[in-house]
Parts: sequence; structure tokens; C-alpha cells
Amino acid sequence: MPAYRVKLIPESFRVESETDLRLELTCSEPLAPGTRIEWQFPNAWLVRGCQSFTKQYQWDDPEAADYISVTVPGRDCDFDLSVETREFDSGEPVSRHGRRIFSTLTQGTVPAGSPVVLEWLNTTASWIAETEHVYVAVDGEAITPLPEIITWPGQAVALRVIAPSAVAPGERVTVRIVSLDRRDNCSCTRYRGEPLRGPNGQPLTRPLDFYGSCVVEVSLPDEGIYRLRYGEVLSNPIRVTPDPQGPYWGDIHIHTCYSTDGTGREFYEYARDVSGLDFAAAADHAETVIFSWDKLKQLAEQFNQPGRFVTFLAYENGFGHPSGHHNVHYRTLEGKVYPRDEVDGDMRNVWPQLDPEECFTAPHHSGISFGSLERHNAVTFEHEDQRFSPVAEIYSHHGQSELYDPHHELAYEVNRWHDPGERVNWSVPGPYYLQDAWAMGLRLGVYGSSDDHNGMGGRRHQGIAAVFAPELTREALFQSFKRRACYATTGERILLEFTINGTPMGQEITAAPGDELDIRIAVYGTNDLSQVEVLRLDLGSGQYTTALNWRPQQLGQLDWETDLMEVFTEPVMYYLRVTQHRPVNHRLVMAWSSPIWVTEE
Repeated sequence: MPAYRVKLIPESFRVESETDLRLELTCSEPLAPGTRIEWQFPNAWLVRGCQSFTKQYQWDDPEAADYISVTVPGRDCDFDLSVETREFDSGEPVSRHGRRIFSTLTQGTVPAGSPVVLEWLNTTASWIAETEHVYVAVDGEAITPLPEIITWPGQAVALRVIAPSAVAPGERVTVRIVSLDRRDNCSCTRYRGEPLRGPNGQPLTRPLDFYGSCVVEVSLPDEGIYRLRYGEVLSNPIRVTPDPQGPYWGDIHIHTCYSTDGTGREFYEYARDVSGLDFAAAADHAETVIFSWDKLKQLAEQFNQPGRFVTFLAYENGFGHPSGHHNVHYRTLEGKVYPRDEVDGDMRNVWPQLDPEECFTAPHHSGISFGSLERHNAVTFEHEDQRFSPVAEIYSHHGQSELYDPHHELAYEVNRWHDPGERVNWSVPGPYYLQDAWAMGLRLGVYGSSDDHNGMGGRRHQGIAAVFAPELTREALFQSFKRRACYATTGERILLEFTINGTPMGQEITAAPGDELDIRIAVYGTNDLSQVEVLRLDLGSGQYTTALNWRPQQLGQLDWETDLMEVFTEPVMYYLRVTQHRPVNHRLVMAWSSPIWVTEE
């Protein structure tokens, strides 16, 4: 058997750097005419601007972008070149970014030991800092080992101090300090000389010395709400309480290299170690993840660590109107994928295949159009089967799905414009938003998640879920989603308390006409609060009114608590909406509670 060796030159790159690179393939035996060599770089290297656009290889102009050539230096050898769409891992022709270069030797013989050289000129490195492989095959047989391609992060532009949101007095807890480059990779910057400080400025650690990120353990002895500080950066608020029930923070809508339009292979590592999440789920598109489903199960099992980091098995059905997009999240690792062709592109054909005790399905970006308003992806909530859909994703990097408002600062028309690709989508007019679903009588809780397509879940502007649960396990979190014990933020770890007569968000209570409703509101922000609202829905008329609208007298207020008294007269629903003053990555910072429903005894 011939022996092959592949060398990548250079082997490592800085994120987004302008670069040329080359692959050298040598064989212990001559290569004869007709030999076909396949070359494929990871999807992250083919993305142009954002996940919506793909670089285009060309071999006509060596001065233009993304020029490729295949040669044998010093030899009169010619290759016929072609490029085909291929999913990187499975080889299936179902990828947006996956491009496989086929080079067939048409003239000359490559002597044993002479390199066949693929050059890729005038390109840019991936913006994802991770280690991937380059696929190389000869006559259909992959070379082993495949060469690694390493992308290093850039210098820091931001810093985060991430702490648990609820801890017991005196409990030793993990605090993560993470610096980020302009693409939200954990940076290569060195930090030294500063300790992590407590709420009164007292040092909790020795002076720290680290590159990129570090993890320390501290404890807080007394009950209350606290924030820690590293340098000038505050942590998220921490509630110290004898009975911590969270919230735990997670992102259950992450697209990865296993999605047709996704990138990023180290997605669980990123969610856990860079975003500091408590739980996460890769929710890749059914049409491609079906080929990698066993691999996703394996990864979910590998990274699941109860008490530290929890994973869910999930996937996305990205259907058009009237079904719209839904994610399917399984309680265990026994779930199945139902691709579009198998169910005629309709969630109503998926639900009969599922067990409501074993999964939940969540609609997201419920009013969106990715193209024309005539052909769109809006969710028809009248079709929703509430046995399977206890919650909906109210915010992701696409924008907010609370209500139809194309002029909202977080509208689909606006929210992705800040990304490198400057992509916009459209809000479909009609009853396709959470306020419409609630007015129809649906009992839907809310959560946030990113819908990130770079395997980088939990970033500060893309949406995260807050879940109250007795413990950090897959079963406990799953049951909390099922009972709507959750809320949403745009990515910041804002603490919310929202109860009516002691009943927490997501639940339903009864009252008699004339009964008082004690609505308890507490908000502990990550920055200056701008507005706290309680929205009221008359379940009979379907009309929304404002029960409370608080604005601070001046900036600088991070926390606010109050009790609102209302008299029950007819069935009603309430939910809490919070806005902070300072944007993050050019996006408004918001949070939404799951509603509380009050019906007549």
C-alpha cells in the first residue's frame, strides 16, 4: 500500500488575518494520470462576512481573492480542477459552506516523493479560534492522519466576570474571568497584578496572572445580592440564599459545524469555558445533522457533567409557513431526527411521532421572513400543540419575537445588521408573535437562546435562557422547561423575581372577583436600568395594557424592587419586561419573564 504524507504550510494562523497557505501531498509511489485528489478546508474557513455567505474559489486570476492552484513544482503535470458542495464530515452534498476541491491528474506522472501542492492565495483566516482538520483524499481514500489547521485568537477588547447567580452562604463557588477578542474568542491577552474583589472592594484572591481566562473559587458568607469586581468590570449579580434554585444559564439553540450553514467544532467547550454557561444544546438542522446524529449523541454524553455543565440532545426543524421553525429537545439521548422530506415540512406531522413526556418543541423567530414577505417562515400559533410546546424562544441573534414591530431596536430588520455580513431579515405582519399567541390563549413560557451559527453559544448579545431548578441536571432542567420555570434575556445575566401572591413566573393561579393580587417585582441588573414594565393581558378581549412602567430618576441604578397591588375582576395574564440603558455589541439589553395567568376560581 502506498504511504501518504500531507503537510500544511503554515500550520497556524491568527483569526481574520490575510493569508496564503499551501498543502503538500507526497506519496511513496508514483501517481499516474487519472489519479484524483480531494481537498477540503473546514467550513469556518469558507464563511464570507457572516454565515449567510460563502467564499468562492477561482483559478483564473492569481491576484484576485480565493485563488487556488494544484501543481507539481518542477514537473510538467496538469490537473483538471472542479469544486463541489460537500458536508465536511459526511461528504453529503447538503452544505451551505462546505466546498470540496477535486483535482484530477490529466497529464504527466508525479514521481514518488515529489509533492503535489495546493495553494490557496488571497484569503482570510477563520474568525473562530479552534483546531480543525483539513480533509485530503486520494482516489476516494482519506489520508491519515489528516493535517491540523490551528487558528489563534486575537487581542482582548472586552472582559467578563461570570459567577453563579444563586449560591448558599459560605459555599465555595467558581468564578470565571474571561477576556474576549473582537470576534468573542477567548483572547490571547495577558492579565496580571489585580485580585478578584468582593462587594466591598476587599481582595478575595491573590493578584491573578493569566492569559485569556482563569477560574477561581470564592465564597460569600452572608445572604443578599452581591457583585464581584475584577479591575473595572463587575460580575453579574449573585443572590446568596439558603435555598439556591438558580437561575441556571444556558443556550439551547446553537448551530455547529454539523449544520448545513454552521461552523464551529468546539461548541460545548466554548459554551462551558468561554461563555461560562451551565447548560447548552447543539440544535443543528435536521437535513444535515441526520448524518451526524450519533456523533451529536456521543458529544452530548461526553460533555454532560451533572452539577457543573449539562447538555441536551436537540435538533431544528426549519420549516416554512405555516409551521415555521421549531427546535426539538429530548429528555434523554434516545431521540430521533425527522427531516423535512419525511414529514412533508409540517410540524403537525412531527408531533404524532413524539412523546410529550420525552421532549418539548419550541417555536422561534416566530414572525420572520428570510426573503420576501410572500414566502416566509412565520409560525401559525393556532396549529401549535401545547402538549409539546410549553415554551417559545422570544429572542435570538435574529431579533425579538415578542410583538410585531419592524421599528423595534431589536427587530429582525435591525438586529443582524451589526454582524460582519450586515444581513437583514423582515418582520411578517400578522398574528405571528408571542403577544398574539398569548392572546389566543396559549400558555407559553419564554426563554432566550442564540441561534448562533458559529458554535459560539452564550455570547452577550445573542440570547440566553434562565431556568429555575432544584439542581443542575438534565432531568431537573427539562422538567423546569416543561413547567415554564424560565425567562429570557438578550444575553446578560439579569436577575428577575416575578410572583403573584407568591406564585412564580410561568404558572397559573385562581382568584375570585375582588381578590387582591400582590405582584412582586425585583430586578437586579448587569448595568444601569432604563425601564421596568409589567404588561397586562385581558384574556377575554385579548387587549394589552400597561400595569406598571417604571423609569429611574437618574442613571446608575442597577437594582429595583417593588410590590404592585391589583384587584382581580376577570381572567388576566401578566409578564415582566426589563430594559437596560447601555447596549452590548450595539444591541439593546432586555429581559422578559414567563407570564403568570390568573383565572377565576
